[in-house]
Amino acid sequence: MKKIALALVLSGMAWAQPIVPGTNLPYVPNRTPESADMRESRFLFAEGQRLHRQGQVSRAIDLYRKALTADPGRLEYRPYLAQALESLDQHQDALEQYDLYLAQESQDVKVRRARLLPLIGLKRWEEVDGELAALESQDPDYLLYKGLSWLERRDPARAEGPLRAALALQGDRQELRLNLVTALLLQNKSQEGLDLLPAAGTAARSDLLRGVALHQLNKPEEAEKVWRGLLPSKELVEVTLNLATTLAERGEDAQALRLAAQALDQQPNSQPGRLLYARLLNRAARYTEALAVLRPLLEPDAFEGSRVYLNEVTGWTLLGLGRNQESLDYLTQAVKLGASGPSLENNLALVLTRLSRLDEALLHQLKAVELAPQQASAWYLLGRLYEKRAQPKQAVSAYEKYLALETDASAARPVRNRLKELR
Repeated sequence: MKKIALALVLSGMAWAQPIVPGTNLPYVPNRTPESADMRESRFLFAEGQRLHRQGQVSRAIDLYRKALTADPGRLEYRPYLAQALESLDQHQDALEQYDLYLAQESQDVKVRRARLLPLIGLKRWEEVDGELAALESQDPDYLLYKGLSWLERRDPARAEGPLRAALALQGDRQELRLNLVTALLLQNKSQEGLDLLPAAGTAARSDLLRGVALHQLNKPEEAEKVWRGLLPSKELVEVTLNLATTLAERGEDAQALRLAAQALDQQPNSQPGRLLYARLLNRAARYTEALAVLRPLLEPDAFEGSRVYLNEVTGWTLLGLGRNQESLDYLTQAVKLGASGPSLENNLALVLTRLSRLDEALLHQLKAVELAPQQASAWYLLGRLYEKRAQPKQAVSAYEKYLALETDASAARPVRNRLKELR
């Protein structure tokens, strides 16, 4: 079964991506009489299966390949090699092995179904839809794979129907239930998803989703308790990312940054992990480090999923480095893709102010205080902007609202002094 992968959305919350079920692959018969090479091949294959079951996938792949080298006629070994490759997201290599097998065993429904996984991973949607249509009358599991394909296409509403139908037919299968919960949480149907989960402590993956549902239901303390109960979790690095997110939301940035770094050490190529870590580095004003973390994601075709949050975080990073025009380009692109929120408006106002585009900056800063009227820093930035525009009365009004909200006396003191001068 493939791991759940979590991705951080713009609000800082997380969702679960598809869990892929295990696949029953072809029966592997013994052949007699056997040559020495055939016996060696059979031994290597059996040892590869043992390692595969233990989760030592890279070693299993090596033994599967050696088994095929010793006895190339063992066609039925190829789907096992393909399954192992797919579990490491080596979609193209997995597809090649499935195709070599199906070239001679084209009617093997189980392997045709398994072949859908690398096709989904490669986002070859036309082929996925065609194969699903062909399997509809042959394999009841096509409903699960149809749901998985829509989850991977980030369309949970279209995934929900086939997953519900699959669960109605085979309600005792945990991966069906958890994928349906995934689709519901992606649509913010939090209570419905929570009600479908098995009892707490049944499985780590279900508790991971339980925490997501509780967080969406505005119960962050309960969510945190669930996630902490799963630590340490080397398999589900998403637990660490979600816990770091909740800590960051309540301002415990140092602990959140430490957890995010641990998660990235576990999975250096985790895109959600890189985004969260960069975001927390920005909050610590460590912009050079943040850009180094983001840089691999900015390569052409390197980032999977919505680039909204990536563009916003990158814009923030470049703003901190004083690369103002580049920052504006990324922030503007984030807006075009649907990003919104007071922090984004603050950053747009600041970068436009630096570029001496004060009229545009004012529009964004007014939007920021409209979206977050209790955010002291937004009123402070508005006051600064009014001063730059030589509008002292408006600056005084903005600073007064800032002082009414600011609880840090040391931060408020210079603004009080400036207010006296303006008056």
